[in-house]
Amino acid sequence: MTAEVEALTVPDSCKIHEKVNSQIFTGMMAFVMGLITMVRMTRNMPKRLTDANFYSNSAYSGGDFKSEDSSDQLTNPTISAQEFMTVMKRMAELEDKMGNMNTTTCMPPEKEEMLNAAISRADALEQELMATKKVINQPLILICFLRYFISYCT
Repeated sequence: MTAEVEALTVPDSCKIHEKVNSQIFTGMMAFVMGLITMVRMTRNMPKRLTDANFYSNSAYSGGDFKSEDSSDQLTNPTISAQEFMTVMKRMAELEDKMGNMNTTTCMPPEKEEMLNAAISRADALEQELMATKKVINQPLILICFLRYFISYCT
């Protein structure tokens, strides 16, 4: 009997040892991954604040700067005056439509009164329903209690 108890306690001590090794290994891996991440992230950062302007430029890629003409083509696409006017007209139309959608439409007073009356009736019906539900649930709880009491006594 004692041999069985000793056999059961040995794996427990091994599990504790494995758990400690696992925690140490996990901690070391997290530390190493943190260092690697920090080195990789700082590699792309500018050395001085004045270099930040060069790095934020969209013409910068890799380690060299592109010519001024190619960067203008990338950042300033050419649009004809007619296309620009067409786009501006469409934007003006869209702004007008949005303005019309945002204006509050005035509801006639009769319809507003009817809506308020319907809402008040719905509220009254909801209150009556809750009162009816409470009245029905009280006897059901009493019936369940009596059933439990009868089954417990017999």
